[in-house]
Amino acid sequence: MLLLLLFFTLNSQALVTSNSVASPKYDPFKIKPKDVEKITGKKLTFFQKIKLKLAQKLLKKYSDGEVTAKKKQARLSMLLGILGIAFLFISLSPLFGFLGILAIPSAILAVIIFGSQSLRGNSNAEGMIGVITGGVTIALIIITIIVVAIAFSGFTFE
Repeated sequence: MLLLLLFFTLNSQALVTSNSVASPKYDPFKIKPKDVEKITGKKLTFFQKIKLKLAQKLLKKYSDGEVTAKKKQARLSMLLGILGIAFLFISLSPLFGFLGILAIPSAILAVIIFGSQSLRGNSNAEGMIGVITGGVTIALIIITIIVVAIAFSGFTFE
């Protein structure tokens, strides 16, 4: 999205002609705002310079290739695990306590989504975070259920 905004706001001319196969003169990862100003012949605004830097960071982040399905599943697993813990803590409030029920499916899905990949040898940090936070959420839910069951059973330590 930022890349599109960058290119639409700059209105730059092409660096390479159609019958030329030579590599571009400027590296898109290291191009400076002054170089862009020199190429386009227009002065960049402050926000356009910020957009250029953000676009370069995005290019560096995804330069090794597109986001694969495994990375998407790992990120989803991490997000679900973190949401599970968040819903668990939100359930402690009297006003939004009913949202605690959402912690159970999000934690279970976090463990299932990336757990099956890690068993096949595919692992990365985001997926492992999802599995760990999902597992912690499930453990906290089980502990909460046990404590509530003991409290309602009338058990005393006499």
